[in-house]
Amino acid sequence: MAPEAHPGTARDVAASLVAVLPRIRELHGRTVVVVAGHPVLADDGLRHAFCGDIGFLRYSGVRTVLVHDGGPHLPAWLDDGPAALRTHVAGSVQRRLVQSLNEHTTLAVGLTGEDGRTLEVGEGQEVRVDPGVLRVFLDSGRIPVVSSIGYGADGGIRHLAAASAATALASALDAALVLPAEAAGAGPASAAVVDMAVPHAVLRHLHRL
Repeated sequence: MAPEAHPGTARDVAASLVAVLPRIRELHGRTVVVVAGHPVLADDGLRHAFCGDIGFLRYSGVRTVLVHDGGPHLPAWLDDGPAALRTHVAGSVQRRLVQSLNEHTTLAVGLTGEDGRTLEVGEGQEVRVDPGVLRVFLDSGRIPVVSSIGYGADGGIRHLAAASAATALASALDAALVLPAEAAGAGPASAAVVDMAVPHAVLRHLHRL
């Protein structure tokens, strides 16, 4: 038989849940694009806390899109070309995120900007977005996890900064945007910037805790 929670702790938890109810109502049904910051991609504990935040948002009715790049420590073999880049970003980094999310929600699905031509990089680094695939996943209750890889103007593969990809996606989806501290200044003035080296930073920000 599991031990009972300490009465004081139980009261604190209950009070916290009641306190966030107005914000849950406010956020319900909204779309939020969140960039998984480098601390989250590099540290198992922070990734677990971050994915718990995203799971909570999903079950409280927030339509969340995650965007990520290759993380802070890119292996030297990525110099082998675009295919190697795709293998690392969409194969290794993305799979860890999707696996961690599915420990909390079982509803995460991975894709790159190539899928459905979601992200295309034109001349002058202009990013064009087709959000159709993302809307299909969001409407079915899924959490799209998007690797910041898209088509280039020359028909090749382009690796975008995660903040640039997320900014374009948020605009196309009419969504709020949450960036990590290392991307401060890389998005619009309306973007929220949080320190993802702090556990549960995303949830604390969105629910004003």
